[in-house]
Amino acid sequence: MNVYRTSLTLLLIFCVPVFASDNTQDLQNQLNKYTQLSGHFTQIISNEHGKQTQSSEGEFWVKKPNQFRWNYQSPYIQKIVSNGDTLWIYDEDLEQVSIKAASKTIDSSPLSIILGSTNLEQLFKVTKLADKDGIDWIKLTPITDNSGFDYIDIGFNNGVLNRMILRDSFGQTTRLLFTAVAVNSPIDDEVFTFVIPDGADVFEELAE
Repeated sequence: MNVYRTSLTLLLIFCVPVFASDNTQDLQNQLNKYTQLSGHFTQIISNEHGKQTQSSEGEFWVKKPNQFRWNYQSPYIQKIVSNGDTLWIYDEDLEQVSIKAASKTIDSSPLSIILGSTNLEQLFKVTKLADKDGIDWIKLTPITDNSGFDYIDIGFNNGVLNRMILRDSFGQTTRLLFTAVAVNSPIDDEVFTFVIPDGADVFEELAE
């Protein structure tokens, strides 16, 4: 698989339950401000030495509780779509579609934070960081050693989701910048459906 494509599932990496700090409610209050969210994103991945290894961009749509669509537009085309029940991952270059049960993938991932489908008090230690460049920062840190990542930093600009920084246990850092973000603008449910292209190879992982 092309190394770029490893970045596409970073929002779906696993995490494990940890304890929460007193700042949990601050983060929850920010997340409770919206039920629908859309905009553009830029994703940059750096290795453990801080050298940029991957860069991509695209558009996203989110509707709580578990509907979302991430369209990666460059340097490759891939779509990650959930209607709340089913998750599709489509790689245009490989002409492949993977189909998974949405709940199993979302509930245990950092993406569940944006979707508001995770219980922060049961999952994270939450710390308020110093504001920087007009961005309000909150850090989520696992206490256990087998979470798969060291921390997740979430930045809000005037209460709107602006950035996420994830550092995994191998020292790799993923930075997500969200721009042109629309809060609570109506999103048609058709955005969260996916029609499998003719001729695409399909891999299903829906079994219990």
